[in-house]
Amino acid sequence: MLQNEKYIEFANDNTVEVIAMSRLQEGIDKKDRKAETYDAKDEKGNPVKYLKEFAGMTVEQILGLDSSPAGQYNKTGKIPYVAIVDPFTLQEIKKQPGGFAAGGLMDAVIEAKAKLNKEHGPSVKRSSLKKFEAGAKAVEATLEKGGAAKALADFAKLEASVAKEPEALQLKAKALKEKLVEASVADLDKAEALIGSGDLKGATSILKPLVSGLKGTDHEARVKELLEKAKPAPTEAK
Repeated sequence: MLQNEKYIEFANDNTVEVIAMSRLQEGIDKKDRKAETYDAKDEKGNPVKYLKEFAGMTVEQILGLDSSPAGQYNKTGKIPYVAIVDPFTLQEIKKQPGGFAAGGLMDAVIEAKAKLNKEHGPSVKRSSLKKFEAGAKAVEATLEKGGAAKALADFAKLEASVAKEPEALQLKAKALKEKLVEASVADLDKAEALIGSGDLKGATSILKPLVSGLKGTDHEARVKELLEKAKPAPTEAK
């Protein structure tokens, strides 16, 4: 089932898979081919041994999952044992000693998902979450290298992309915007200092790009007020 391409594609957006293998160490000790590993590097570039049977997972990770709550559900002694678990209560919604066929498991997941969405609100697809996280990472990189104004401009596109997504994802976007808005305060302070020193042009160059990004925030009035102060005084005709 975990090697069924149709199920893998379905699971990528609809489930969080947790596997518990109580006899993995026994397989390693007996040099079972299903416990073979291969050398690779993890996401940080560190050398690591991944299991061939479960690509991208180490022996330590699999053993860790077995000692987690995941290893406590199967009380039947039968292998395989599949359970759909409520992520809010950790109670089993449906269980199947002997396992499911891929189609039957997908049907059961869809049924459980509909129930959970009704009780807790719409769930977020993993693909949508990954897309947002990649966009958020890019915005934060822009903040570090290009400043708050540019980051806020980039964020506007990211915010629009999650406008119809579940509330959970919109809350993540809101938290990111709060971070960007907070970072813009330093720019506002700098612009105000420039106005005080008479550098109106320098202040204006900082303030103008912030206008749209700070619209609707607590700093909207301040950026407009500072822009007014940065306007050159009118000259008298003689």
